[in-house]
Amino acid sequence: MNYSFKSKEDWFYINLQEDKYKILENFTNYGWTAYKVQEIIDGVEKGKTKPKESACEWANEDVYVISNENGLFLIDLMAQRAGETDQDKLGLQLTHQEFIQFLQHFKKFIEQNS
Repeated sequence: MNYSFKSKEDWFYINLQEDKYKILENFTNYGWTAYKVQEIIDGVEKGKTKPKESACEWANEDVYVISNENGLFLIDLMAQRAGETDQDKLGLQLTHQEFIQFLQHFKKFIEQNS
């Protein structure tokens, strides 16, 4: 997964090279803090051992994240609102480690650019 970050004032932007991962661009937003990102990382870590009935969940207005013992799934809420019907564009399944690594890089970028 290839991505880059940029910031302008309080906005943090995420750019993905591969269409498969474009849902992660939905984390582009203003007001991110390293603390907020760490809370998501902690939730994903806790979700690693939880059955799907008690999954750890996090959402903003653009993306919904579910973490449980089976893995991690992101739902593209923006695509749903737009009426997208292509299942490949509505969600993305990642390993816990892939998502945590992405978030750790994002957190580090925020720390360096806040």
